[in-house]
Order: sequence, then structure tokens, then C-alpha cells
Amino acid sequence: MNTRKTVRVVAILALALGLDTLRSTAQAGTRPEGSTKAVRAFVTNFGGDGVSVINPERAQPVANIKTGSKPHGVAIAPDGTAVYVSNEGDGTLSIIDPTKNAVVATIEVGRSPNQIAVSADGRYVFVTLNGADGLAVVDVATRKVSKVVPVGRAPHIALRSPDSRTIYVTSENDMKLVALDALTWQITGEIPLFAFPRIPAITPDGKKAYQTIRWLNGCLVVDLAKKAVVDRIALGEPKFPVEGKDTHGLGITPDGKQLWLTTQTTDVATIVDTHDHRILGRVFVGRDPNWIDFTPDGRLAVVSNTGSNDVSIIDVAQRKVVGTVKVGPSPKRLAVGAVVQ
Repeated sequence: MNTRKTVRVVAILALALGLDTLRSTAQAGTRPEGSTKAVRAFVTNFGGDGVSVINPERAQPVANIKTGSKPHGVAIAPDGTAVYVSNEGDGTLSIIDPTKNAVVATIEVGRSPNQIAVSADGRYVFVTLNGADGLAVVDVATRKVSKVVPVGRAPHIALRSPDSRTIYVTSENDMKLVALDALTWQITGEIPLFAFPRIPAITPDGKKAYQTIRWLNGCLVVDLAKKAVVDRIALGEPKFPVEGKDTHGLGITPDGKQLWLTTQTTDVATIVDTHDHRILGRVFVGRDPNWIDFTPDGRLAVVSNTGSNDVSIIDVAQRKVVGTVKVGPSPKRLAVGAVVQ
């Protein structure tokens, strides 16, 4: 082979390899070269058919994205290249491109999809199917459900552990917290909760989970290594919670030092020390607060208020509402994180 032909063959091989690299990069959802990131809050409006996008640092609306009927759960891909929304009324999962603030794909997943977790590598999305007693595992590359794992009756919340090795799922009707291996999707353990579970949050060190339950204004404390409930935090007010209006959402600050809980009856976020469970303070928010999350730097907390159709932005250090943003009807879940712009 002469020199000219050799150069041509090498060039063709290089081009082919380059195209394969680009394809694999696109499938994995790797952050595009030269892109920037911005912190955004994505809020599902359960009474409508879409998601509100907010800039929490400026307490300003950014966009409204139509997804499907009764959008419920929401999660941001770890690399910030996609946002996932479950549409309970449609039985679908919407994939949002945050650079366009638009839905780029819709996937049928099953009956009554609720909350979502994303694998650490971004390859799979885990969706609880409240009406099908299973956890749907969605392959992002193929945009199809790879498997539905039975996890108990009426699964509600899916949550990835801080070390990314475990996916935790609450089973409402079986009153338990189920642990699955994040790679094999096999169940590795169950934790009896002895009450109707709502929302769990896990400390950054992965040792404890805090679990809100029906009828308690407060939460359970779960030792994840022992697979047992070891304590209970009672906030004291109201003394007689109204069905469906007690503590619902909760979140742990990125530094792991504080637990914030939203009480729907009294319209407050209560701050608890994660070391000794002392109540550190309370912040009044909007009506019927549902969910809470934090900006990655831990400076701001974001609360969705189902009753007043708005979102409260709280300065964590000052424990003070610094902004209120109107959203769609009946906002429920929200996710805050850095996304590609």
C-alpha cells in the first residue's frame, strides 16, 4: 500500500472512531463540550399538564413546559443534561432537554407513575408505578422500559442512596421501605415502617433515613445498617393532624447538619438538628407545603405550596423567605439542581 492510500485509510478509520465516540457520548447524555450550567428548580403542577421552571437564585420564573396529564414526580440527571417527569394521568415519563426547556421524548411506563430516581451514570431512570405495584426501570438510550420490579403494594417514592449503590422505594400499602441493588435491580432488604410511609430522605453519610408517615407531624428515624426504625421525631403541632395534612415533604441540607420538614396543616417548614434532633426554628411558607429541596451550595431552600399555587424561596442561613414565585395549579414535587444551558 502506498503512502497516499495509507493516509486515506487512517483518516477514514479516525473519522469512524470519532463518529462512534460521538454516538456513545450522545447516548450516555454526557455534557456537551463548551456548555455551561445553571441552577434551576423544576416544579410539577399536578392540577395542570406541565412543569414550571424557576431560577431560585433570582426567584424568577424561567419557563413553563407542557408534559402530560397530572405531572407528579421529577428528577434531574446527574450530569444535568436531562430532566425527567412522571405523568400520573397518562402513565408516561417525559424527557426534558433543559437547554431548550422542551420535551424531547415521551415513554409509556405503566399505571400511575409517581416519584423518580436516576442512576449515578444516567443510564437508567427508576419510576414507581403506584397503580401497578412495581418499579419501572427505563433505559435512557433505548427509551424503553427494561424491566418492572415488584416492590410491594402502591410504591410511591424512589430514592438513590448517597453512595449510588442502592435504590430505596416506599411501599405505601405494605408499610415498608424496600432496598434494591442499583446495578442488578434485585431486592436486597426490606425495612418495616409500621405506618403508611410518605417521603424518605437519607443523610449524606448514608447511615440514617428520615421517613415521614401519615398521621405524624414529624418523622421516623431509620438506621439503614440495622434495617430498623430506631427513633421518632414529633414536632408537637398540631396535636391532632388532619388526614393528608400532616408532615409531608422533607429534605436534608447538603452539609448533612439540618433536616427540614414541611407541615401542611400549619404552613411551616421546621428545621431540626440531625445530630440531636433539636428543633432549631420554623419558617412560614405558602399554603399546604408539599415538597422541599436545596440548591447545590445549600444556600437556598425551595418549597412547593400546593394550596397557594406558588413556590417559596428561603435563605437557609437567615431562615427567611426571600422570594415567592407563582407556578401552575397544585404544585407537588420539585427538583433543584445544576442543568446544562
